[in-house]
Amino acid sequence: MKEKFLKLLIEIYPNLGEYDKKAFSEIMRDDGLGKCKPIFNKWGFLFGWFYLLYRRAYTEAFGVLIASLMVGYFYLPGMIILNSFLGGFCYYFLYLNKFSMDIDRCGGEHLPDKECLKEKAKVSFIPVVIAFVVIVILIWPVVYAAITGASLKS
Repeated sequence: MKEKFLKLLIEIYPNLGEYDKKAFSEIMRDDGLGKCKPIFNKWGFLFGWFYLLYRRAYTEAFGVLIASLMVGYFYLPGMIILNSFLGGFCYYFLYLNKFSMDIDRCGGEHLPDKECLKEKAKVSFIPVVIAFVVIVILIWPVVYAAITGASLKS
């Protein structure tokens, strides 16, 4: 099963480099899911849950965001640290689990539809832009108050 999933992942995943192939094969279990073994991904580390959104791993990105916000409630720099850690060191684990769900949605493990998988594996900037716009809208009053010296209470 592992070899079949790995071959399918290599065939479907866009722009898969040698480092990525090695990382995916290293953490893939026999059932095709990932084991949470920290392997560094520079883009996941730099952009955290935004990179997961870019890769269309919406559930995983939401989970990283919620975990980061929970830590950020108590310690703001911890939010950034956790976001970078989860995005950078758990990216391959999160993406393998997303890929497994995509296989289930596209016909199951015995006969998955490769075109459906390719469509789900395409990257997209649209969710990243939407998330960025929502964040800007939510923090605009704080930024405005900081720039102008206005009070948020009035």
